[in-house]
Amino acid sequence: MLAFIGFLMVIVIIYLLMQSKATPAPIFILVPLVAAAAVGSSFVEVSKYVKDGVAVTMPIAVLFMFSIIYFALMSDAGMFDPLINFLVKKAGNNVVAITVATGIIATIAHLDGSLAATLLVTVPAMLPLYKKLNIRPLIMLVIIGSAMSIMNLVPWGGPVARVAAITKVDINQLWHTLIPLQVVGMIIVLAFAAFLGVLEKRRGAGMQALDVNAAALTAEEQEQNAAKSAKAEALKRPKLVVFNVFLTIGVIALMMFTKIPLYAAFMFGLAIALLVNYPNVKEQSARLKAHAGEALSMATILLASGVFLGVISGAKMLDGMAIAFISIIPPFLGPYLHLIMGVFAVPIGMLLGTDSYFFGLLPVAMSVGSKYGIDPVNMANAMLIGKNYGVLVTPHAATTFLAIGLAGVELKEHLKYCMPLLWGLSLVSLFAAILLGIVKI
Repeated sequence: MLAFIGFLMVIVIIYLLMQSKATPAPIFILVPLVAAAAVGSSFVEVSKYVKDGVAVTMPIAVLFMFSIIYFALMSDAGMFDPLINFLVKKAGNNVVAITVATGIIATIAHLDGSLAATLLVTVPAMLPLYKKLNIRPLIMLVIIGSAMSIMNLVPWGGPVARVAAITKVDINQLWHTLIPLQVVGMIIVLAFAAFLGVLEKRRGAGMQALDVNAAALTAEEQEQNAAKSAKAEALKRPKLVVFNVFLTIGVIALMMFTKIPLYAAFMFGLAIALLVNYPNVKEQSARLKAHAGEALSMATILLASGVFLGVISGAKMLDGMAIAFISIIPPFLGPYLHLIMGVFAVPIGMLLGTDSYFFGLLPVAMSVGSKYGIDPVNMANAMLIGKNYGVLVTPHAATTFLAIGLAGVELKEHLKYCMPLLWGLSLVSLFAAILLGIVKI
């Protein structure tokens, strides 16, 4: 009965998330409460489940709130502008340089872990150049997707935060384990971008003249992108770019080389950044309000998911599900379950979506894997690394539609071109993780 209700709870949560019947928070709260009642848990027991689950996700939710606002504030102040402008200028009409610059800009833009922010920074900056040189926008999207995938391994990124909540491993410790893969991954992203640039150049990009209408359209788009609103310009702090860069380096250094909570580092950084960049009280309030929506949205989901984690663990549903699941797996495949899940993480993640994948499938896979001697963190790492490469090809994710809308491509074209390439990169990344000892065979 525990296994049946546990599976039913996960299926219902996945279905509701995929069908967009409600926002994730009420789904993660109400469905587990109904499931807990169905297995006969008392009010006192359910209260303990909720308390224990939310205690796990609370620090991560706080980290999300402050990190998102911090990096959004840095973007408002123009900390990234000099580097982006430099890369775009240096790329010129060189097709390979433009694709590599796309990878660099997307990597830097994704420091805040926000998919939407990365798209809004990278696509408008690079699309005019792609059109001018007749480079397919799909190339840009797949490069951005690959950069997002490796940068999502930062501790304030959504996937790592979810894994930390589920495995109950210190998020800083988890990140330190993944840093070598991030370094290798950045090299892979740039090499991949250069390779695509060479292919596009052979296809004729950079040599074909655009017709008058296309040229006029490109000029118009460049003018629109260059003409920033007075409100946005008023937020820029060009004289404080150096200060903001060193402040950001300091925040990251605190996380890497000290044992203070990660959210505390961003709290300190945000407090200083607000006072220095926007000393006026009204400006400070305006900046906080401008980015509070996105920050609170993710924090709410993480806190709500604590109810799900508390119920599925506290009510022993996870144990029952693992026993039921393990009975249908051929014994000879059991010890390699983490590798199987890592290999198929992209298509599975595309089907389930982020929250369903991490909060629904991962706990079950970890429990099943432990029966075969697979360390839960080892299972989580394999599934995390693979799933990240599906972030921009999930057909029911809002960011996917934002990406194709900004780039002006069809969803079918986007999935047909980008999905196989990103899946292939996920396998390369998984293999690199095995060589680095992050994922153990």
